[in-house]
Amino acid sequence: MKVGLYARISTRDKGQNPEMQLEPLRRYCEVMGWGVYKEYTDKAKASDLVNRKCWNELLKDAASHKFDTMLIWKLDRAFRSVTHATTTLTVLNSYHVGFRSLMDTSIDTTTPNGILVFNILASVAQFEKDIDAQRIREGVKYAQEHGTKSGKPIGRERTPITDYQVQTTFNANNNNFSATARALTNNTGVEVSAGFVASRIKRMAAKETLQNSGVKIGEIDT
Repeated sequence: MKVGLYARISTRDKGQNPEMQLEPLRRYCEVMGWGVYKEYTDKAKASDLVNRKCWNELLKDAASHKFDTMLIWKLDRAFRSVTHATTTLTVLNSYHVGFRSLMDTSIDTTTPNGILVFNILASVAQFEKDIDAQRIREGVKYAQEHGTKSGKPIGRERTPITDYQVQTTFNANNNNFSATARALTNNTGVEVSAGFVASRIKRMAAKETLQNSGVKIGEIDT
């Protein structure tokens, strides 16, 4: 039997080497007595099908039945989603090409049981991916609500900087926004920008104007 080996590393996987996937695949083929038709290797995100040129080449070769089975190290090296996985499986079946995953030994799409296991594992992989994405979104949202924009570090307690601190530091630094920002950063441990200082001074001036005009601060949104 002739086998097409596929390996993929993500552009984010610094220091990763496709040989970490290909070497055990070669050994497995040797033990099974299979011949390797070709090795296909991509360096791209799973979702970046445009730059996964070897992946597209593999599918073209499968269409010409240049090999009997596609062998990968793990499901997430080949597929970006459940839909992508099941669609590819359907295509390979139409070419009469099998599919196997070394780390998911129950998957052998030349049998009904193997197809069932493939669909289950692909669904679990997608579920875990969605859960991770949801956790990240919730963590960033929590961080934004507690004083950070990027969400790093998650759950950091917000350190309040009072108007009094800003005004006294501003006065002590000769009304210089940049110098005030540096002083506040050093004093509070919170990174403060000159823009923050300017905005706070402007807001305090507006409050003072309203108070002098007789408007109670509690009657407006501060």
